[in-house]
Amino acid sequence: MIVSQNFIINENYLPSNICDDIINAAQAQKEIEGVIQGGTDKKIRNSRVVWLNEQWIYDWINGVINEINIEHKWNFTISHPEQIQFTKYNEGQFYGWHQDIYENIPADGFQRKISAVIPLVESNAYEGGDLEFYDPMTNPNKKQEDKIIRNEKLRQKGSIIVFPSYIYHQVTPVLKGERLSIVIWFCGEKWK
Repeated sequence: MIVSQNFIINENYLPSNICDDIINAAQAQKEIEGVIQGGTDKKIRNSRVVWLNEQWIYDWINGVINEINIEHKWNFTISHPEQIQFTKYNEGQFYGWHQDIYENIPADGFQRKISAVIPLVESNAYEGGDLEFYDPMTNPNKKQEDKIIRNEKLRQKGSIIVFPSYIYHQVTPVLKGERLSIVIWFCGEKWK
């Protein structure tokens, strides 16, 4: 397990055949345009998504999220996951810097607390398409570019990357091939 102050990587968490099963489940569904805060803006996000509700996927992920939340002393109050988002990035597609929390509290009063990303294809299946994190708390004398956290392990098929939903992150433009992943958010009552 790799721990950074911004994210945790549990390498090879999902077996390759389970990643392939998730891809097959998503390909049986209708793709839609990826959105931001309920709308589209191709200057910020350009991707395709499928929404999944397969219980067997939740069963693979729920336990590790609870363990990480406790083990790393985040101790966020979480009550339920949102729908699983299968995300597809083809050449030229990306998702710019963003947080997974909502600007406005949803009507149900629950907010995203923990985000998890799982790459579903081998890292050599695409070029670019890197998941990166931004740490504004890094030494203030550093240039903005030097506050970006990159790690080759963030591309590994089947690894689970877990982070607080308020951490800034992005997926850089895919230069070649196709990047496939799932994202799941764990919610709880509003931050106090």
